[in-house]
Amino acid sequence: MRKTLTDEGNVVVEFIGVTVALLIPISIIAGSCMSVAQAYLATDVAARAASRAFVISSSEAQAKTNSRSAALLTYKDLDPSKSGTSIAFSCSFNPCLTPGGYVTVKVSQTVNLHLPMRLSARSILVSARHTAVVDELRVPQ
Repeated sequence: MRKTLTDEGNVVVEFIGVTVALLIPISIIAGSCMSVAQAYLATDVAARAASRAFVISSSEAQAKTNSRSAALLTYKDLDPSKSGTSIAFSCSFNPCLTPGGYVTVKVSQTVNLHLPMRLSARSILVSARHTAVVDELRVPQ
């Protein structure tokens, strides 16, 4: 007797095949997106903390030290896996702590994505900028 060809399949095998084919790439992409979101949050909060620490300092040298410390402490709290962090300062007046002036702090961080080796872009740069006003009633140093 001859068997006829039917469209019957094994549902369990098909389900596992489709699940593996879709679930693994989706979980890799979701993990990378969460890493970028976490780094962006940490970078944004670090820029805000750094600019605030800068404008409340008593001297410009102390301001840069306090600002860097505030940014690095924020990174330590929010994103312990930080790598490649840079902090840049720009001021509207010279010296930076002139009353009524603006201090802008830009914080950048390189985020390593959890992607396969075959993909060329395994890291991206996330940056945030925050501007704070130097108090007009402060006594210039």
